[in-house]
Amino acid sequence: MYRFETLTMCTVVGVVCAAANASDPVTGQRVTRPIESRLFRHQYTIYDHDFCGAQVCVDFDHDGRRELMYASRATGNLQQLNAADGTVLWSRRFRGKQQSVCAFDLDRDGRFEILYSASDPGLLYLVDADGKLLKTYDSGDNKLGNSAVIVDVDGDRVWDAFFGSRQQYLIRMNLTEFKHIEKRAQWVQCGCYTSAMDVDRDGRWDLFAGSGDDYSAKGVLHRIDPLTLKSVWSVSTNDNASSADAVLVDIDGDGQVEIIKSVDNYKGDDAHDAVYALDVDGTVRWRVPGLSGEDSPNVADLDGDGTIEIVGMTFGAEVYCLDAKGNFVWRRDLRPKLGDGQHMYMAPILCDLDGDSELEILAMTHGQYAPQPGVKPDAMLFALNARGEVIDQFNLGESRYWGHALVTNVDDDPFLELVVSGSGGLDVIETRGIGPQIEHFQRRRSYQRLNVLPWAYEDSYFIYRGTKQNVVTQTDNLILERSDRGYARRGSFITQRLRLPPGCRFTTLSYQARVPEGTQLDVHVLDASGSRRRARVLDGQRLGIRDPVQLEFVLSSDRGTATPTLDAYSLRFERE
Repeated sequence: MYRFETLTMCTVVGVVCAAANASDPVTGQRVTRPIESRLFRHQYTIYDHDFCGAQVCVDFDHDGRRELMYASRATGNLQQLNAADGTVLWSRRFRGKQQSVCAFDLDRDGRFEILYSASDPGLLYLVDADGKLLKTYDSGDNKLGNSAVIVDVDGDRVWDAFFGSRQQYLIRMNLTEFKHIEKRAQWVQCGCYTSAMDVDRDGRWDLFAGSGDDYSAKGVLHRIDPLTLKSVWSVSTNDNASSADAVLVDIDGDGQVEIIKSVDNYKGDDAHDAVYALDVDGTVRWRVPGLSGEDSPNVADLDGDGTIEIVGMTFGAEVYCLDAKGNFVWRRDLRPKLGDGQHMYMAPILCDLDGDSELEILAMTHGQYAPQPGVKPDAMLFALNARGEVIDQFNLGESRYWGHALVTNVDDDPFLELVVSGSGGLDVIETRGIGPQIEHFQRRRSYQRLNVLPWAYEDSYFIYRGTKQNVVTQTDNLILERSDRGYARRGSFITQRLRLPPGCRFTTLSYQARVPEGTQLDVHVLDASGSRRRARVLDGQRLGIRDPVQLEFVLSSDRGTATPTLDAYSLRFERE
């Protein structure tokens, strides 16, 4: 078993130096260790004595196997790894220190490009799937902390990117020309992902982000006009608003989107730590004080009772569950000997961990980022059920400070893996959970974020896989393509092949759509050869299919004056 002890502190914050000896792992060393618990099994680790990140798991070359994008501050390398075992497929060195990675098909050619951001200096790199540098953008600041949200805000078929820099700018970029269109000055956005959604369903994007880290400026949450970057409204939060993203979700079932947002006392002075719920017009619904956290809680119907739960974790590893009114449902201190000084800032991920088709809570706990000399606490995973009861725990037996995580399937077995990285290395840990065979391109923009809703293929983005003909993404939906002559009379969207875990069958297809008079939406289930297996499937129709399928959505308009809108679909499966 490897364990590194912290002996000296480097002058750069967050870099822990260890004495070199024969037992210490070295940066880049890949190992598999025989440790497991009831629900977790160590698959592999790549050690890194500095901070590293793996935020993308995609089949870049269409060979049926997935690759991870992995970046290390210690080496300066951006690497593509075989996701199943961590072997290096290619490696490129870039100037600056690792911050974030995301993947996106920017030119709509069916292959995904890579956007890699760095600090010192604050650069954004565009790299193709083979590691070739295509373009570079200099933000004019020292850090681009998190990956951009990528949307087409003006309908010109050119992808726009929105992100904040560390101390100076909110930026809107044209990703075709790879230069900024707008820059808003006096903007402090340390690590917050900008959130985007059409919250009022008017066909236009709405943006939300926090500025102010409690040092350079006090925190303020903004709703932002995506074209001008001006604030539609602003709400003061006092403490750090720049780190935690705005989670956009209907928390009370009224059909209207609300905002869930964490605020933390980053400066360590007069604390105003809290979780907020706001309406999208900026009205504060409620505020729960005393919940430290640099990552907003995750939101889902945990127990299947039709009501929403809000699940987060404090810096000291207390997991909490709030209801839609901000009342505590339960609280669970997972590591009572550790306090808020450990600064564990990742919210728990909500996913299936035990193969029961229900949501569990995956909490990632560890020691602090830059401790005083001595041995840091071991990194530990906890699995909790919807009632907050611990159903399993996994001790990595080594220290970490994790900062990035995702849950997906990295290999050919049916089980989901946790891909978690930060200071100390990249760890891939298999769970006993089962889920859809989906890829992970970037942190999602809505309540889904890093969650994997169990036992269903769902889409409300329509910007990744699949084939589109005469249809385009509007916001988080699909509509018929439009020209000077009006909407196309007919168009289609066909999903990629959707596969089943062993011993399962597809049970129900549901979808959400708006179909004005004179328009039509037909939904068909295709078999592996592309032939229609079920035609004109209704919303909520039972299926009972045991083979891989594709879904075909056909949009049509009688006169081209209106279009149907496909907002989302969900294809559920269950065990035989």
